[in-house]
Amino acid sequence: MVYYYFCEETLCRDYHLGSKNPVEVTLDGGETWSVCELDHQEKPNKYGKFWCWCFWSLDVEVLDLLSAKDVAVRAWDESFNTQPDKLIWNLMGMMNNCWFRIRTNVCKPHRGEIGIVFEHPTRPGNQSGGWMAKERQLEISSESNPTLKKSVSSPFMNTSSKMYSISDVRKHNSVESAWIIVHGHVYDCTRFLKDHPGGTDSILINAGTDCTEEFEAIHSDKAKKILEDYRIGELITTGYDSSPNVSVHGGSNVAPLLAPIKELSPPKHIALVNPREKVPDKLIEKTSISHDVRRFRFALPSEDQQLGLPVGKHIFLCANINDKLCLRAYTPTSTVNAVGHIDLVVKVYFKDVHPRFPNGGLMSQHLDSLSIGAVLDIKGPLGHIEYKGKGNFMVNGKPKFAKKLAMLAGGTGITPIYQVIQSILSDPEDETEMYVVYANRTEDDILVREELEGWANKHKERLKLWYVVEIAKEGWNYSTGFITEDVLREHVPEGLEGESLALACGPPPMIQFALQPNLEKMGYNSLYSKMYNVLYLSFMLLLMIMVFIMINDESIT
Repeated sequence: MVYYYFCEETLCRDYHLGSKNPVEVTLDGGETWSVCELDHQEKPNKYGKFWCWCFWSLDVEVLDLLSAKDVAVRAWDESFNTQPDKLIWNLMGMMNNCWFRIRTNVCKPHRGEIGIVFEHPTRPGNQSGGWMAKERQLEISSESNPTLKKSVSSPFMNTSSKMYSISDVRKHNSVESAWIIVHGHVYDCTRFLKDHPGGTDSILINAGTDCTEEFEAIHSDKAKKILEDYRIGELITTGYDSSPNVSVHGGSNVAPLLAPIKELSPPKHIALVNPREKVPDKLIEKTSISHDVRRFRFALPSEDQQLGLPVGKHIFLCANINDKLCLRAYTPTSTVNAVGHIDLVVKVYFKDVHPRFPNGGLMSQHLDSLSIGAVLDIKGPLGHIEYKGKGNFMVNGKPKFAKKLAMLAGGTGITPIYQVIQSILSDPEDETEMYVVYANRTEDDILVREELEGWANKHKERLKLWYVVEIAKEGWNYSTGFITEDVLREHVPEGLEGESLALACGPPPMIQFALQPNLEKMGYNSLYSKMYNVLYLSFMLLLMIMVFIMINDESIT
């Protein structure tokens, strides 16, 4: 049983509670009410009134709390008038205090445990926080963005839009039908799954939920305008049915969590069991590779766990920066079989270095500032490409095969390529040939160079490595300038159906102007053709990948 006590002075002062005047609690938004036990600390006066604090209590089943979105209390006066659902101003400005609501959020404090966090409307004194403050921030955000406004129930609302309840939306959480909620609007993204730069997983991870916070954290204004093409209606909003995924401690939907209460399953040895859930990781090691490159090692929740990230997929790193959610996509450089930890190689974009981006990179600078012991959340796996081994790929659910791989990377785009190379070379029976062309601005910008060259020297028959830098030092033995048709023809195989496949990850200008037209000349078909011979690994959940070069994504993807 759970006991939750709350004393409300205004209930006694404004509503003149007597022994026959009840205090009630609802766990379902006012559909049903339970009468509380009252405890008056003083005796009533001769008129039967209590001019004191009144304490109420109610026994509640744990399962009822798990299924509730909030706990609301109301009182009745001597005329059996009750408090209103919401604040209502009247002529006299009196008798207008409304139900008192406390939001409940399901969380997982430790592995195998389920908890409930109670969130009050506001916090004491000048402290920030509370569910009312979050709603106000959403209103401000929607006012600043005219294309995506929060839906508010009102007698004057546009009744021409189709209305959906949160339970309606939750049913559409699959590849056959993927709906999301953003600022109270309902969007059917099913048609966009195949076109999303981050792959179908990037949408499916939030399908059937309110993903307003995550959507705002990673999408550009242009992407928000594109989203409007997929709007199908409005969310039915009430005082009870709030956003399903808002949790101050990484809570998730209640329904998936009810089963473990009945029968606890044994501990999982895979961290990324559910792509919708955040997994807390602790920073245990930080190494400076160069003046602006760091290697971070994060401990998984259990020392006997593996991350569980398929080769070719990526994860989201989640952080609260300046009171806002920040999400960035990363590809770990640790092996898929690493136990108890993951490694991330990150290029730090410092502020006041690049004149076009004076603020630098939000996430990379945050990571660089973390102290050992800091905890960040990860989500995944995401991505539309998975390497299955021995030249076999799954691309958007369809099998592909190649004996030779043209692997083309620019800047931080080397990490997903690195992951595939690592997987192939770890299997002695995998005879797939790899031809890597890696472009950077300068020689100092080359990431994981020691590992790449070590592999190339050890596996000369399976891995060919070539660099291209824009600005070269004296004695540079590789190409200078940009990736050209001549560079590609010299260092990667011709495109043959069923024989070769091109994997590319880098800045959009490199993909669009240097790689795609030249690869097509060499026999590789475009990504958007039926053959799918050129696969662009967009390891970022961004509708517009241009954010990559705007440094907003400044992560190593």
